[in-house]
Amino acid sequence: MCKITGMKGTISVVRTKLRSAIILMNDQDEVALIRREKENVLYYVFPGGGVEYGHTTEETAVREAFEELGVHVELEGVAAYVAFNNELNPYYWAKMTGGEFGTGTGEEFQEEQTNGSYTPMWIKRSALPHLPVRPPSLAEKLASHESRFYDLTLSED
Repeated sequence: MCKITGMKGTISVVRTKLRSAIILMNDQDEVALIRREKENVLYYVFPGGGVEYGHTTEETAVREAFEELGVHVELEGVAAYVAFNNELNPYYWAKMTGGEFGTGTGEEFQEEQTNGSYTPMWIKRSALPHLPVRPPSLAEKLASHESRFYDLTLSED
């Protein structure tokens, strides 16, 4: 919960657990993922983050792509809504329109903010089922579908 103070007093705003992320692929059939090693646990996540108060899921996905990967993206529709944390979290197909992969400067890269390692990387789509990718249901769909899919609902709850 955060507090917002204005001219007429302070109100409490409850933040949701809603998250938004992108699926970015390159011409070598690779997917952009973030390799996380945290508290001796290794896993991979799609670039994304929590939706801040007053922002849309689309704005969040675009912002997080730049902060985490160093790239500008254009969203091309929702691949899937993944249910976890009692929310339907959108994962957008994205196309890179600028920037340089691996040059993100978001808070994730600040030493005092990072609990463990945080490394953007390209991973072959065929390797996804063999890695600890979160959410696993989305990784499985990506690995098993040759073409893009849209508006799927997957569950991790």
